[in-house]
Amino acid sequence: MIDSANRSVIFDTDWWTDCDDCVALRLLIDSELKGVNINAFLYESPQSVRLFLESYGVKNVPVAMDKSATYYNDPPRNSYQKKLIEKFSPDNSDSPDNYEDSVSFYRRILSSAEEKVDIVAVGFQNSIASLLMSEADDFSPLDGIELCRQKVNKLWAMAGKWDEEGGREYNIANNSHSAAAAKIVAEKFPCPITYLGFEAGVSVITGGKKVIGDENDALRLSMVAHGSHNGRNSWDPMTAMLFLHGDEEKAGYNKVYGDIIIDKDGRNYFKENKSSDRCFVVKKYQDSFYADEINSLISVDKKA
Repeated sequence: MIDSANRSVIFDTDWWTDCDDCVALRLLIDSELKGVNINAFLYESPQSVRLFLESYGVKNVPVAMDKSATYYNDPPRNSYQKKLIEKFSPDNSDSPDNYEDSVSFYRRILSSAEEKVDIVAVGFQNSIASLLMSEADDFSPLDGIELCRQKVNKLWAMAGKWDEEGGREYNIANNSHSAAAAKIVAEKFPCPITYLGFEAGVSVITGGKKVIGDENDALRLSMVAHGSHNGRNSWDPMTAMLFLHGDEEKAGYNKVYGDIIIDKDGRNYFKENKSSDRCFVVKKYQDSFYADEINSLISVDKKA
């Protein structure tokens, strides 16, 4: 049973080469979405996120971007971002300069939050690392670590490959920047972190044209533009579902607690420690259990 009532969330996404970010955002728009941060620089990303949200009637949700994050490898080839702009705002090009910077966005939203906020992070972790390293400012007298300690409930992160020692996964191992950021977050984030790894989502396929029948639907458009006509691996939506359930076991997972080590090349290592507040999840059920739940929430029948 999904229970995200009275729990607010910030979505932190690369909105980059893959379209499962779009599935995750589609799942989160019915929750109390405090904002969306984009952690990789692509000129069209912030406008396309805003248009994606607005196509579902979700307006005035803050969108920010780490404008310094121009250093990641493999920029998008099949740009669903451009397709979203062409579809929903063909005559109005918007500049990233019109959007808030990531650290300012986080500090503003967290400092003003009356209740603790969850973060669903499905891309690179540079924005969160920069938040942790931030100093007091006009928004808050607290530094980034203390601000998170007081205002963040939990970080749900799609990151790592936990079925092998020294696993390498894209969000951590893209390059030295992503590895360094993930290391900072693993070591310094002052709240619990739940990791969903590559191995959990790779075999779960969701979305696509059969699930989302409306040709004008922003999610369908994004998936088709990406080349995922028949669905896509579900790393990001499965991470979003963890937040929506608010409990790993209710979402269909076992938890393995331990200490996280990230090396300079982005390899992840794990030492079991039941007193740790870091864990990764292991699926309890067949892939269809997770796929059916996600598809039921994004399908055209759900919107009818």
